[in-house]
Amino acid sequence: MCDHKLNLEPMPLKTSPAQPLRRPSLVCYVFLVILTLIFIAAVGFLITWLVTKPKKLHYTVESASVRNFNLTNDNHMSATFKFTIQSHNPNHRISVYYSSVEIFVKFKDQTLAFDTMEPFHQPRMNVKQIDETLVAQNVAFSKSNGKDLRSQTSLGKIEFEVFVKARVRFKVGIWKSSHRTAKIECSHVTVSLSQPNQSQNSSCDADI
Repeated sequence: MCDHKLNLEPMPLKTSPAQPLRRPSLVCYVFLVILTLIFIAAVGFLITWLVTKPKKLHYTVESASVRNFNLTNDNHMSATFKFTIQSHNPNHRISVYYSSVEIFVKFKDQTLAFDTMEPFHQPRMNVKQIDETLVAQNVAFSKSNGKDLRSQTSLGKIEFEVFVKARVRFKVGIWKSSHRTAKIECSHVTVSLSQPNQSQNSSCDADI
């Protein structure tokens, strides 16, 4: 019998090449930076809000009158509107910058008169009186609005709306906010035609 020797030498193991470590991409770094900045801004806003405890601005029409009123048979109206708007900033740490102010007198969503105001600054804990005179000249009314206006004048009064649109910024310490649009609507401003100096105060709704 032939003597066969078994080859018991170990087989070499096949090893796969080492995988290089994957490094975070530039996109991941940018995303993390943006996320961190958003978090810091949110925390800063929360701290500012907790410290200042902002309160709503309040607006009212304190007095109003209509003079030189005339309504023609073909529904054209002329009049001079005078009124005082009171702006109240009740905040202890927040002042308000009004960059631009537009004021409208309306009757049932129809603009009767329009004017602009100079920019102004309202300090903290301040009440400001805004006196305005707007003139409507030969404004054409629709048939339905003309009928409603005649119905009111037959009772010796007129009810109109004062609308204010403003660009505002808020200041806390050295920080100023970006511009925001304030829409202030003072409805049901009622004045007497027989006694022009008599009117009812009207509160306003503000959306800032």
